[in-house]
Amino acid sequence: MLDLDFNLNELNSKTDEELAVLGKTDKTAAAVLISRFSRLVFIKSEIYANSETDSDDLHQEGMISLLKAIEAYDPHKGVKFSTFAEVCIVNRMRTLSKKSVRDFSFAERVDEEAVDELSVEETPESIYFYKEFFSGLWKDICSVLSLTELNVLTLCVKGDSYKSAAEKLGMTEKSVDNAMQRARKKIRALMHDAN
Repeated sequence: MLDLDFNLNELNSKTDEELAVLGKTDKTAAAVLISRFSRLVFIKSEIYANSETDSDDLHQEGMISLLKAIEAYDPHKGVKFSTFAEVCIVNRMRTLSKKSVRDFSFAERVDEEAVDELSVEETPESIYFYKEFFSGLWKDICSVLSLTELNVLTLCVKGDSYKSAAEKLGMTEKSVDNAMQRARKKIRALMHDAN
């Protein structure tokens, strides 16, 4: 038991990139890396869920994509593991959403050619394009939300519950829920208008 605790402490001190290399052959290293990225997978599954695609299904696909990212990661390409894993996870969720919904949604605003180019074998250029796209998208979202809606959305995306967000913002849980519903409607309208 002490050896396992020591091993975990040693693994917890390693970078994501080091864990990804070790995780190809060491299940404990892979488990530590998976625990670091489980929140990201959860948040992305909530963002990409729609009426046709359940967030639980997307979460499961995201975890599978994370495992595949560990297997495929090559530190010699000069890309951070976090960036590589996020692209793999989001690409899989986007593909799943596209199969279940034919109208354009939040997950499909990227140009069709760019979506087809995203794969596990990412290049730094395609990752840069991806990051730039979502940076622009976030600016568009910020421009249509009120300050309250933006604060609520930011806390919820970071993983706060409605109760926690309400306490931090000095609001009721119902007010947080209402702000989140308004934010979702505005984001959907923004994505619809953009297409």
